[in-house]
This record gives sequence, structure tokens and C-alpha cells, in this order.
Amino acid sequence: MKTLVISDTHLDLPFEEKKFKVLNRIISQADKVIINGDFWEGFLLTFEQFYHSDWRNLFPLLKSKNTVYVFGNHDAEEYNNPEKLHEFSDIQTSRYEYAVNGSTFIFEHGHRLLPLEKEKPDVTDPHFQSTVRRFNTLEKLLIQVGGPLYQYAVSGFNTVIKNKIQVELLENEVFFCGHTHTPELNLKRRFINSGVIKYGLAQYLLIDETGTVTARQERY
Repeated sequence: MKTLVISDTHLDLPFEEKKFKVLNRIISQADKVIINGDFWEGFLLTFEQFYHSDWRNLFPLLKSKNTVYVFGNHDAEEYNNPEKLHEFSDIQTSRYEYAVNGSTFIFEHGHRLLPLEKEKPDVTDPHFQSTVRRFNTLEKLLIQVGGPLYQYAVSGFNTVIKNKIQVELLENEVFFCGHTHTPELNLKRRFINSGVIKYGLAQYLLIDETGTVTARQERY
């Protein structure tokens, strides 16, 4: 039994064939999939635009993997059409838990603990969308040039989430998040961040039936 954990794919338009092929391959190799937030880019697209795009070709594969869809901040529950989510996921939630080998794995996107927007943004506002696009352009440059080095530079965001979640976790609980676009596998602190799949950098987690977590990274 192999569980794939991905987050922060930010599926957007125009459609990216290389990214699709990577997602199709890693999803195909798993028995179960957990999407830990920011699956599609709800700050720039409507759900209907996403739903009718070529990204929908992933839906049957995801549905065959008993996919759990955890909402993020860019794909918040209210941005989605609840009547259509069942086409690519079996469970839709803001928090998902399951027990394995004496531990409880907890999955949240991370924005509850580290809100990056002061309030719910008006995602239809052209000024807001322009700001998001400028950030994306900068992040693309930083990832393509610096890759993990850029992520190391912003790893302080992980520290904020890590410190906040420690007061909530019970002894046998492990917290999995995304949100910061910075991977981390910190078993001592029981904190795991899956990273990002964006701009040619694919980071994801594999969990086997014993609860062993492996972090993977590749370029595409």
C-alpha cells in the first residue's frame, strides 16, 4: 500500500503538458492519493475554468486512487463546486486523519496556522490578480534558478507552523502540511511539509503501509 501526498500544484492556465505527465506518472504509481491543498489556482481561475480545462484528464485517475482532497487557501472550499468534487476525490475536507502503526497522521494545508492573506481576498479583483501574477513570475524565476536554495531561504515559514502545531499535537500525532512551498521531513518535531509541484520542480511524499515517509524530488 503506497500513499502519495502532494500539495501546491496550483494547476492554472495555460495547461502545462510536462507538469501533467509528471502528475500522471506519480499518481499512477500510488494506491491512494492525498492532495493537501492548493490543487488548482483559485486566485486566478474560477472552478468552472479549471473543471473544463485539460487538467480534467487527471480526474479519472485520481478517482481510481480513493483520493482525499484537503482544501487550501488558493482552492478554498467556497471556491469549489461541491457537486463536481466527487469526480476526482472521494473525501473533501479541511483536515484529514488516519492511523498507521500506532501513530496518527494529520493532514492540513497549513494556512490555518500561517495565514498569508490578512482577510479573505476578492479573487475577482484585477488588482489582486495582478499581484498574484507578479508573485508567480518572481517565484518561477527563483525556483528555476535557485530551486531548493530559494526554498531554504524562506524556510522560516515552516518554523512558524512547526512552533504553533507543537502545542496541539498529542504524543503519537504527526502533522503534514504544504502551503509554504518548502519541503521538510522533521520526524523529531513530527512535522512534515510536502513541498511544491510548480515551475519544473516536483516534490512529493510517499507513505508505505508501515507509516514510513519518504520525500521525493525531481525536475521536469
